[in-house]
Amino acid sequence: MKIYNRIAYKKKYSFLLIIIYLGTSYPFQDSLKSQAPANDLILDEIVASIGPIIITAEEFSNSYEFGPAFVKRKKDSKNRYLKYMIYEKLLTLDGYSRNIDKEEEISSLIKDFESDLATEEMFKDDILSTIKISEKEVDTIVTQKQMELDIRWLYEQNKEGKDDLLFELNNGASFDSLYQLQFEDSIYLDDRSMKINRFQLGKKNPDLAEIIDTLPVGQVSNPIEADDGWYLFKIHNVWQNIITTEAEMIRLRQESVNWLKKKKMDQLSDEYVNQLLLEKNPLIKIQSFNLLRSYIGLYTLSKEKYNLWNLSDKLNQALDELNVTKENIAQTILVKMNDGTILLEEFLVWYRNRSQYIKFNKTNLRSFSSSVESLVWRMVRDKLLTGQAYERNYHTTESFTKQAKWWKDKIVYSAVKKDIVESVELEEEEVKYNSLESLDVKSNEEKINTEITRQLFLKLNKLKSEYEININEDVLEKINVSEEHNPKAIDFYTVKKGGLIPRTPYPTIDFDWINWE
Repeated sequence: MKIYNRIAYKKKYSFLLIIIYLGTSYPFQDSLKSQAPANDLILDEIVASIGPIIITAEEFSNSYEFGPAFVKRKKDSKNRYLKYMIYEKLLTLDGYSRNIDKEEEISSLIKDFESDLATEEMFKDDILSTIKISEKEVDTIVTQKQMELDIRWLYEQNKEGKDDLLFELNNGASFDSLYQLQFEDSIYLDDRSMKINRFQLGKKNPDLAEIIDTLPVGQVSNPIEADDGWYLFKIHNVWQNIITTEAEMIRLRQESVNWLKKKKMDQLSDEYVNQLLLEKNPLIKIQSFNLLRSYIGLYTLSKEKYNLWNLSDKLNQALDELNVTKENIAQTILVKMNDGTILLEEFLVWYRNRSQYIKFNKTNLRSFSSSVESLVWRMVRDKLLTGQAYERNYHTTESFTKQAKWWKDKIVYSAVKKDIVESVELEEEEVKYNSLESLDVKSNEEKINTEITRQLFLKLNKLKSEYEININEDVLEKINVSEEHNPKAIDFYTVKKGGLIPRTPYPTIDFDWINWE
């Protein structure tokens, strides 16, 4: 385990500060846009139209900048990226024609994305607009980014070992000699030292950074108690990286501004949500929670652990005490608040739309229960923020309306593509079941991928004959992008994790289109 995660002062937190494990840090698209080049053209100029759907310069630019790199490595990068955007919009139209967006699962997912966008609009007004960053703060971060540290430490698991180290040091033993003695029994260099810049150290472990800031080079720190034992630190060396070009300094300062902005947004959003929770005074009903925990465990735990933790018995006990049946179980109250309730059904819909991103701690029943509880609190947070945002009409802003349409198109496209993929996979399973042949896994995957591509090709050709497609080459040419025709372009995956639902900052084309290159 790295030292980053281990050194921390022992602090006491109020139970009311449940925000600590909600992870409310809220990223904003506005803070990410500095990564993209400026465009002089009017953002609502139309790059392409596909039947009733239009792609504006703004939508194209945002999608391209956060999109996969494979199209940026060859000639005509923008044209090829636009081609795949058009393909996705064609499949979107097919989905709208079949009212896929009205299906319960799809409509609830669209609603969750809209809630995230509305909440972000509210946070921009209430938080982002209040943030001020001084030149002194930027200078401090730039200096920290340039300062490289070589840190070493002695470690003992118990107080007796720590006292022995202090005795040796106080009686003339050098730190370096004691340091060398630590490398026994599979102890490696990384277990007793690290080279890191001051900025990264502050991000990974602020408490350790504070210790290092007060420690002169070559001096041994006082013993520091952590959860797993005792540490004595020494700065072995420190040096400063020299910035050689103006462009590099501009980049470094912009990175520092972005980080400071995010840090302050995180702090203010924590306070914002914590206050909202205190006002509503939410309370999880214990038997409803036990019911939920057993239900989630049924699908996420091994049969052995489910039985070992007696979750089946706990489920039956909860059902008896709540006096509910299979028919009305979804209407069970999970959370009570000052001015309302949240039903078990609401949590399950919320959970379904995020389940692919959620992992539970399955070490023991206590850790698993804590994982489930933290999810319930996060859902409560999301519900309260959404209610606040809609009550204040942030779902009617121009920015919300544009982005909601982009995400709705993307979700409907994804549903159409999912139908095609599942249809091919199901058909292939039936063929394998009725065939005496057996393909290896790799050959089978290649066969499925080839058939998916063929089905998409046929579908797209049909849709091209149904919808008129127009491309405005002049507008496309005027859009400035960060990279095109760069064989060394690499993928950067930017995901907003702190919002109401994990997502990329803007919808982008699927990476799978690389198979069409």
